[in-house]
Parts: sequence; C-alpha cells; structure tokens
Amino acid sequence: MKLTLLALILSAQIAHAGLEKYSTLVVADKYPFTEPEPHTIRVTYLGVNGFQFESTGHALLVDPYFSRVGLLPAALNQRIQSEPNRVAEGLKHVRPRVDAILVTHAHFDHLLDAPEIVRRTHARLVAGPTAVQLVESLGIRPNECQTAKPGDVRKIRPWTVRVLAAQHDRLLGKVPFEGKVNSAKPPIKASDWSVGEPLAFVIENGGKRIYIDSGGVPGAPLDPRIKDVDLAILGMALPDSRHRFGEVVKQLRPRYVFPSHQDDMFAPIDRGFTFGKMTNFPALLRESKNLPGRLVLLDYFQPWTLR
Repeated sequence: MKLTLLALILSAQIAHAGLEKYSTLVVADKYPFTEPEPHTIRVTYLGVNGFQFESTGHALLVDPYFSRVGLLPAALNQRIQSEPNRVAEGLKHVRPRVDAILVTHAHFDHLLDAPEIVRRTHARLVAGPTAVQLVESLGIRPNECQTAKPGDVRKIRPWTVRVLAAQHDRLLGKVPFEGKVNSAKPPIKASDWSVGEPLAFVIENGGKRIYIDSGGVPGAPLDPRIKDVDLAILGMALPDSRHRFGEVVKQLRPRYVFPSHQDDMFAPIDRGFTFGKMTNFPALLRESKNLPGRLVLLDYFQPWTLR
C-alpha cells in the first residue's frame, strides 16, 4: 500500500502551477493590517486546510499546519515530527492570542503542529476524541482540550461553532490511515496520526456564517439545515471531494466558495502556493460556472475580509 501510494502520487499527471494563471479569482484586502470592521470576519489562509478567522479583536484557528512533512516520510510511513522553527514562522501571521483551535480530523497535515501551537498561543483545542487523545499523549493537559461530537454547539467568546459529522476522502478506495486512537501512546510514524472522527464546522459571528470541512465523498449529503452560508470552505485534496463538489455547493448556496486543501502539502510553505499533483482546479472552475456562489482563491497569509 505504501509503495502504491507513493507511485500514484509521483505519477499523477496534473501539472504543478501557482496562482498566477488565476489571478482574477484571488481576493485580498487592500489594507490587511487594520482591525476587522464590525460585523465582518477576516479570513487568512495558512496553507493546506489551515485558516485564521478574525473578528473585533478575536481569532479562531482551524487545522493550522506549518511543518509540511515531506512526501517520502509520509508515503513510506516513517518517523515524522512537528518543526518548531516552521511553526514559529507560520505563527508570525497569526494573532498572539487565539480563542480556540478547531481541528477537522487527526491526520498529521491537520493535527501535527497543534500541540506546539497550543503551547505558544494558550488556545484551547476543540476536536474529536482521537485528535484530543493524540495531543494529550504529547503533553497537552486535558483542561486545554475539549472533545467535540456532531450536534454540539459551542459558544467560544464571540463565536458560535456548530459541529457536524463529516467523512474523509478515499484514496485507492480506502481512507488513508483509517482508524481511531484510544491509548496514551505518543504518535511517531505518519500512520500513527489516524483519521479519527472527521468533523465539519459552521462558524458564526457578526451575522456571518462560514462552513468548513476538509473533504468528503459523493452521495453523502450534509445536514439539510445547513444552507445559505456566506462562505463555504471545501477540502479538495482528492478525487472524492471533486466529485461531490457540485452537490455540496448546491445545498450550501454560499455567497463565496473557496476550494481548500489544493496546494502541495509536502512542499515548504516559503516556496509559495502550488497546486498539488492530485488536484484539478481547472475542472472545478468549469463546474463552478453553473453553481451558486462566487469562486475565490486565497494566497498564503494574505487576509481577505468577508463582509
């Protein structure tokens, strides 16, 4: 399986490219260093499926990941670890005080840096049971974590966070690193960061609603009560997510759509945005022309205000 996965990724024919070709879709604030206006949410893309949401002196993080483990250690299931220097560089673009860190699932590209970020920001982690177990095994105290499950509604300072069930994309017919963790053994290899219990979130503040997930599978509709959002952030790393893109956008009826998790998650972030080998943004762009909402792109660390 490991060698097959490696061969599949290396042989993928979708060419790498940056955002230059799609510059008309890229949105960013003209004055990014001012405080967000009342009743707005400022969105900063941190790479992979990572985001900062800001509103009137407050911030939430979702899936912050800066270490960018290389392709070979991940595909060959070798030892991996968070890189404090890369985390420190990434956090220069994040508020020093964060209200909470939301995590969609426990794979390393969503959770690996969470313990270090909790220590540096003193934010509370909100995630599924497996993700909480993994970060606690790495020394994060239980009182710094909240276990979330579908149906929960959390009030986190000015934010209202609704927790929804989600599914992870399949690769070669199977969810990568499938399973849950219920032991105190610290993770060492890539596969020790099991997917756990995938979640999606609806984040509300100032009259704005953002839906965010990290991917999914076709034919698995969302909670029908979730619709008419201001921004839909949809993970698009693998083919399953592309195949469900249209059905999800039709249900959510967003004003804006950002297809996330399309960059090369194995490349250091300082190399700039390039599409991953297994993504297909041109196909999404064609499909989006017949769907609700305006398709937008965000570059790394370039804030954009949702008004």
